[in-house]
Order: sequence, then C-alpha cells, then structure tokens
Amino acid sequence: MNIEYRPASADDFDAIVEIFLANMNLSIFTTSTDKDALRNLAVIFLANDFRHASYMQVAECQGEICGVLIGITRTLPTKALFFDSKPLVKQAKANLRSFEEGVKVLSDLAKNKSPISFTSNSAISDCDSELVFFSTNAKYRRHKIGSTLMTGFDTFLKECNAKKYFLYSDSLCTYQFYDNNGFQRVEKKQNIFNPAVENYTYVKEIV
Repeated sequence: MNIEYRPASADDFDAIVEIFLANMNLSIFTTSTDKDALRNLAVIFLANDFRHASYMQVAECQGEICGVLIGITRTLPTKALFFDSKPLVKQAKANLRSFEEGVKVLSDLAKNKSPISFTSNSAISDCDSELVFFSTNAKYRRHKIGSTLMTGFDTFLKECNAKKYFLYSDSLCTYQFYDNNGFQRVEKKQNIFNPAVENYTYVKEIV
C-alpha cells in the first residue's frame, strides 16, 4: 500500500471532519446522538484545532486521507497554516441553535469547555506541547500509519526544543497505543456525559 505523508492544508478540513466523525465516539462530549448536531460539534472542535495548530500532518492513500495528527507547542510562535475558523464556528453554532438537539450540544459544550492551557492541570503543568487530535481511518489500520505520524510529531517537537507533551484519551479509544509507546498515564477521571467511560491524560517526554 502506497501511503504518502504531508503537511495538512485548509482544503483537507472537510475530510478530517469525516475522520473525526467516523473514528471518535462523541458520547464523551455530549449526551446528544443526533447526526447533524454531532457534525456541527466536530466542525467547531476541528476549526479551532486548525486555527491554533503548530503542526498538522496527514497520511494519504490513493487520494484519500487515512490518518491525521494535529499538535500545538509553545516553543514555536508560528502556526502550521493560516486558518480563519471564525466563520465556520459561527455558522456551526447558529446551526446548533436552530434545533433542540443542537441546543443540547451547545449546553454540553459549555459544561465541558476547557480553553487551551498547559498550566490549568497540575498533572500537565510542566508540559510545553499538546497532541490535540490523532486518528487513523479504521480500514487503513495495521499499516503503521499511527506510529509514523507520531514519530513525525516527536521529531518536530525535538527540533523545536520542546521537552514534554500531553494528550487526552479515553477508554473507548485504542489507548493501549499510548501505554505501549512511551507515554505515561498521569490522570484518570470518569466522563461526565457517559459514566461508563474513563477519561485519561497521558504525557510523554521528548528524548
């Protein structure tokens, strides 16, 4: 299988939204299961990720994006690309306000709102970077796409003189990947929207 790795562009946004929806269980963010509401929620999350990202890399196979990694570091003042998230976020929130399930999503989003901060949590207060979003399309797994993307991010952070980064995962994800690839689990919490789910915080030192 011929897989190419390249920096993400603004044109990749819609395809990455689809990866997000296909591979993320959004019950960790909201009690709503409405597809339109969840799509608008994904747009809000990813538009903000695109705006703040220091690093964005995608894996592509036969013209289809099959993996993505988005990260942020305080050690680099520039962004991965210019991305005007405001129109997308504004429209997505307007869409959500127009129907009952959308309003529920906005309410849940307010409950779970956590601004980008490396010092708001004592478990990650010594981190200078964050892995914001990391996913591979299920049908392309077992081709080392995830490990290749992760290695690229680690190399980037090392070149930026970053020392340590964190990420959030949960018991619905393949969190074992982090357990087996040099990460340390530093926090475990019960999810506020789905009590059957545990939220995890991992950290990794750049060596």
